[in-house]
Amino acid sequence: MRYFLTGIAASFFALTSLQAQDTPQVTDSIKVLIGTKEAADSLNSDEKKVIEDATLDIAQNRGLFIISPDGDMQLRILGSVRYLMVFDDHDLVFKNHLSTYEILTGDQNQTLPNYFNGLNQSRLGFEVTRQVPGGNIFIRLETDFAGINGYRIRHAYGQYRNFILGQTWSLFTHITTLISTVGFGGPSGAVVLRTPQIRYTTKDLLEGYTVSFGLEYFKPQFDQLDTLGIKSFQIMPDVTARIEKRTDWGIVQISGLMTLLSGGLETGEVSLRPGWGVTISTNVESWANGKWYLQAAGGQGTSRYLNDFNGQGLDVIWLPDENEVYLPFSFGGHIGYEHYWSSKIYSNFIFSMLYLEGKSGVPDNLYNWGGSFQANSFWNVTDGARVGLEYLRGLRVDNGGDRGAANRVNILFFYDF
Repeated sequence: MRYFLTGIAASFFALTSLQAQDTPQVTDSIKVLIGTKEAADSLNSDEKKVIEDATLDIAQNRGLFIISPDGDMQLRILGSVRYLMVFDDHDLVFKNHLSTYEILTGDQNQTLPNYFNGLNQSRLGFEVTRQVPGGNIFIRLETDFAGINGYRIRHAYGQYRNFILGQTWSLFTHITTLISTVGFGGPSGAVVLRTPQIRYTTKDLLEGYTVSFGLEYFKPQFDQLDTLGIKSFQIMPDVTARIEKRTDWGIVQISGLMTLLSGGLETGEVSLRPGWGVTISTNVESWANGKWYLQAAGGQGTSRYLNDFNGQGLDVIWLPDENEVYLPFSFGGHIGYEHYWSSKIYSNFIFSMLYLEGKSGVPDNLYNWGGSFQANSFWNVTDGARVGLEYLRGLRVDNGGDRGAANRVNILFFYDF
């Protein structure tokens, strides 16, 4: 990581130094601006630039802005230090997000209070904008430390005019209509996912609407079948599309997804099963500085896109008694209300649910339905510094009827620079 950052800095300043030699009339090699309106506007992107910021992302005017001598290139260095405190009444493995899938049910649901501290939500990022004929080239690299081995890429993509290539928010994710939560993952039934993709976005196809099309990579998950010698892989990218409408009262978004689940058999044959998904979401301005948030997502063979089901191998379910597999229908959704008590303090309340279709022959301990309640409050202490407090209660009900619940309290301190 150290050598990577050093290389970026050396390359940039070498470039600016060469440009200064070519234009000796320039006395200052670079111009540095920190967190001001002038910095945010110092190199205007064209109107085709896609900006998809989540509610707790680092603001566009934060960071260190470095401008090249000719004014055609800008480097933005941004980061955030985030300190999380977690209090659990059950010893759940995931500390950044309360996953209802993790909750034990029946007699195994035993109380075990525990406490955790973590800094892996902290972030570091770089953005480069370069003016070229016909528009701007924009490159974004943002990381955090919440990966399996600590380091994780959040965003790594380039954009020119209508096209994006690289990893960023999936078109199946409606990040601009997602409500603020202290927990990393958002509501249990939400779609919060970044994927490697090729995307095309236009505002000219339908008047008043933003339309996007994408080819995305997100490997199907059916870990249960690994024991049978069936391995999952992706034979073609997921095809996604999204329509967005912005009005005076809020935003409405609808996305569609088509996927082809591919499995390799021990015989060398390839099994293909088509899947699909739909997401609809909105946020609506309400009375007295309030706002409503709603999202619903469902599909067949697309369980991996839902927050608490991601990584659990539920895209395909094996029925041992029937000696066959099926693609379960899964559904997730949430409704939340957010209220600003003042310009610096706001709170929200969120109800979320999840459902996984069961059939005759499905094991009794398989997840059937669940949900969560979340209450969050945030205090904007000063420019760039915030404190968040969150209470969560999660519920899981298995196919056989056993259930379990867990509670958590989170406190998050962070400063965006």
